Amino acid sequence: MHGSDSLPWPRSVKWLHIFLALFITFQLMSELDMKAIWKQVGISAFRHFLFVSHMWVGIASTLVIVLFWLVVARNVQLRAHLFPYHGVYLQRIGKDIQGATRGIFPPAGMRGGLPGLVHGLGLLAISAMGASGVVMFVMIYAAGGVKPGDPYAIPHAIHSLIANLVWAYWWGHIAMALLHASRTPRILRIFIP
Repeated sequence: MHGSDSLPWPRSVKWLHIFLALFITFQLMSELDMKAIWKQVGISAFRHFLFVSHMWVGIASTLVIVLFWLVVARNVQLRAHLFPYHGVYLQRIGKDIQGATRGIFPPAGMRGGLPGLVHGLGLLAISAMGASGVVMFVMIYAAGGVKPGDPYAIPHAIHSLIANLVWAYWWGHIAMALLHASRTPRILRIFIP
């Protein structure tokens, strides 16, 4: 594939990507030492801060995800990139996999193919995580900050399961981006709005 097959990232996507990278990274890292505190006495102030911060940054993350979906809805090329399930975009997935086995990476930008498929799956995963997190947030505040009733276990289980997928995506996405950037530094332009 040649660079001419790729479209540049829209400025709005670059900004949203930056916010998602920061917010999702904070969410994953804060989750490592976070425990449900349910207004318990004797829990460290840091744990209280981490728990509340995780909830509010989660709401901010979900708002960014909603904005991202609005941009996707309005941009045909972005939709084709993220969901390359037809035509030339689908054909590029096979070509990208063949190229990757020979150490050839696809060009940066919107072009569908394997990078687009992976980006789309990541967006779906963080969307599901955000939706389940918002349900948990509402249930926690409806219960007055104490542990909600038994129905809370359902969104919590979904959120925890998806968090494992997002962790795998986060590590893989960073590793591939760094590997790709080592050969094609242009790929990091997505962080320059």
